[in-house]
Amino acid sequence: MTQFVIVEHDFADESEDDGMKVRDLTERLKKMDQDLEVIVQKDAEGNCFSPLVDLNEGAYLPVTKWYGEAALEIHTEPDQGKGSTSENPAADHQKAVFLKPAF
Repeated sequence: MTQFVIVEHDFADESEDDGMKVRDLTERLKKMDQDLEVIVQKDAEGNCFSPLVDLNEGAYLPVTKWYGEAALEIHTEPDQGKGSTSENPAADHQKAVFLKPAF
């Protein structure tokens, strides 16, 4: 029987870093049981959790230290007429990986 322990931890207070990098995440995940399901926490208070269902690369523009906006890295044909422009919408954004929860 598997036993679980719930540990509350505020990772936001650990570092003044801008966030976790892919290499940091990979190193931490390598140390874990590779058959564990990945669950995404919705907010810092732990109000909602959901399985991770996908991930993709994109571009991110921080608005504050704790949230920001996402953009396409390149303009694609299906985006014509949907509020996008022919300019690169991610020109002023940083490249990022987005984790997509089921919720």
